[in-house]
Amino acid sequence: MMISNLIFGSYVASAAGPAKEVQLMTFELPPFAKESLPDGGAAVAAFKDLFRKEGYNLKVSFAPVIRTKKQAAERPEVDGYFPAVSENIQKNFILSRTVHVSTWGMAERADRPVVWRNVSDLKKYRIGNVVGYDLAAVLWPLQKAKALDIEEAASDELNLLKLAKGRLDLVFIDSAVFNRLMQTNDQLRGNKKKLQFNAKPLQVYQYGVAFKNSPNGKEALRVFNASFTEAGYNSAVETYLHKNKGLLP
Repeated sequence: MMISNLIFGSYVASAAGPAKEVQLMTFELPPFAKESLPDGGAAVAAFKDLFRKEGYNLKVSFAPVIRTKKQAAERPEVDGYFPAVSENIQKNFILSRTVHVSTWGMAERADRPVVWRNVSDLKKYRIGNVVGYDLAAVLWPLQKAKALDIEEAASDELNLLKLAKGRLDLVFIDSAVFNRLMQTNDQLRGNKKKLQFNAKPLQVYQYGVAFKNSPNGKEALRVFNASFTEAGYNSAVETYLHKNKGLLP
């Protein structure tokens, strides 16, 4: 999962007053979003730069995955959240232009690859998932029937370590996140030959920012969609990662 998740709260200011403000919520997904990193991480920094150029000050709040969407909906000063995808966007929110496209699938042990045709084939496996991560829509019927053996953990790193130790058969995870963790996490790098991404994806997600269907939210959405370019975003992210490489996990 890029992917992908900040607070936008706009108000109209006079010419002599402060910059207009947008507020978004997200959860920690380093190096793209992490409260302790400079500017809140690579994706957050790129969004801040985008809004700054349009005369807006972007404020970002972090919450656990399971509470990000809920708090974004309940807090009146919040204008949106990310990452978001169309299939499970919060009610009364509007999805922005696509920021990032990534594959959602499963990590597995290299010595025990899982071959499956239909999602029902996954019922016999112990599968790790991060608390608060929505399952891909293709799995919803099985989830509703409580037919999946899912074990939840606080982070992707913990799930992958459990997979490497044989405590899980599979782990639901975004392919970009998997690749990044296997390259940068000290504990996981030692298990690099043990783990791989399953050959068959569950879903290809188009991640964006979900803005409230409110006057402030719709104005922030308009500014974002008019100003965002994939090339500009990718360039800003790469510049950030290079500049802060000594600080990144």
